[in-house]
Amino acid sequence: MPGAIEVEVKLTGSPAALSAAFADLDESRLDRRKLLSTYYDTSEGHLRRRGFALRVRDRNGRQELTLKQDCGDGLSRGEWNSRMEAPLDEGCPPDLDLLPRQAPRAALGLADPDALEPTFFTEIERRMKEIGIGDAVVEASLDTGRIVAGDRHEPVAELEFELLSGPVTDMLAGVRRIVRDRRLAIGTRSKAARGTDLLLGTFAPAVRAARPNLDPSDTIDRALARVGRVTSVQVMGNLAPIMEKSDAEGVHQLRVALRRLRSALLFFKDHLGSRAAALDREARRALKRLGAARDLDVFLLETLPPVIEENPDGASLSRLREAAENRRAAAYEDVGRLIGGPRFNCLVLDLLSVAESGGLVVKGRDASLAPTATRGLARRHRTLMRSARDFGRLTEAQRHRVRIDLKKLRYACDYSRTLFPGPATRDYLKRLSGLQDDLGHMNDAAVARRVSREVATGDPEAAAGASLVNDWQAGWARSAEPRLRAAWQAFVETRPCWPKSEPEAGTQRTAVPPHSAPEEEQRQK
Repeated sequence: MPGAIEVEVKLTGSPAALSAAFADLDESRLDRRKLLSTYYDTSEGHLRRRGFALRVRDRNGRQELTLKQDCGDGLSRGEWNSRMEAPLDEGCPPDLDLLPRQAPRAALGLADPDALEPTFFTEIERRMKEIGIGDAVVEASLDTGRIVAGDRHEPVAELEFELLSGPVTDMLAGVRRIVRDRRLAIGTRSKAARGTDLLLGTFAPAVRAARPNLDPSDTIDRALARVGRVTSVQVMGNLAPIMEKSDAEGVHQLRVALRRLRSALLFFKDHLGSRAAALDREARRALKRLGAARDLDVFLLETLPPVIEENPDGASLSRLREAAENRRAAAYEDVGRLIGGPRFNCLVLDLLSVAESGGLVVKGRDASLAPTATRGLARRHRTLMRSARDFGRLTEAQRHRVRIDLKKLRYACDYSRTLFPGPATRDYLKRLSGLQDDLGHMNDAAVARRVSREVATGDPEAAAGASLVNDWQAGWARSAEPRLRAAWQAFVETRPCWPKSEPEAGTQRTAVPPHSAPEEEQRQK
């Protein structure tokens, strides 16, 4: 990890709202600066691909060389600065030997530093205050200006809070109050990242889940802090793709992050208090708001295409698609309101606070993680087996319950995999993942029927297209049923990856294969 760490939170919004929030801060000496920064990389984006940004900044006639590296936690970056004694000649690349000795020059992997060239630049007017927030000392900077890449440019309006000393959590609490009162949103994109996308005409990609590296020596509180960290990174990483281009994968990955968080909170619920309950409540609310957009994405991108391919001249399907696209646009407007709203942004700041200091556990804070995880996994497994008993005879609604229970078990196993390393864990997770995919496809078919019915309401032509979709999905479900039952049977026969315990042994005795006898069904009734 870099030796020089910059801990920073960025807020975005209208210039007027940002200026008002900045004016609300404690009165202190105001510093004004004009900053002109030129960013450098190779034509192939060598530094960018390695997570680095290199710039030369002109500040009041003095030039400064800076290397930054993303630390991957959504909150901090490595930063190395050095003053340049002489101005950089036009057309010449910066001399990397001028960077501080501890800067990771070798990690840049540049065979030819002379290949560095200017890529874009920023023109920023900065107003700065040094303020106190609790026991933290923070530099607050209001930046306005623009990013320029060739003949493209875009405006900059940001309020940045950089920790100078004291607890990170105090700074986050202060920023949370501003977000709540001034209705500003968390900025997730650095100027370097925005400049690169402007230069290349690209957008931020969706961010998939990372696994927390839990250790058997971790306490429950520390384990949840690690979960909070990977969740906050995934949540923040998917905000820009959604806001900038209504990215379907961004919505999907944001929902995955929130579901994984809720699964972890439920997994350790016996140890948690009101703070965790509030976090879970806000995550649940966000998931509900995101649901309509995700359902319509699946419908338009996965459900309709094969039906249209079989019926290329179907005007009713075109009408159905048009109606669904209109609904999707409205759903994404609601997603934008959610992501830009104070409650969601307070949720993100709460996640960052948990990642930094934990604090969710109120009972058994120092309890050993591995035994707790073993008991929790066994409990999840028993719950799944109860809901899936007599799998072959379950209704669609009952299988939906099975899918949810299986997903909770899969997330719990995914979190805990480093506690129980070995091939058994890999095999078990592979079975879990495959079965979750199969049940997910069956659920998508059910959602497709509901969405097509809702979209076609009051439109006879679209309703005819909805009927085609329903017929196609019904045929697909019949053909997929044998494969689904086989996948369930294979899962039942796979040994769980955690150590055996008495509850787990009991689970094995009560587990019922997919085709249980009728008298077993009567016994359950």
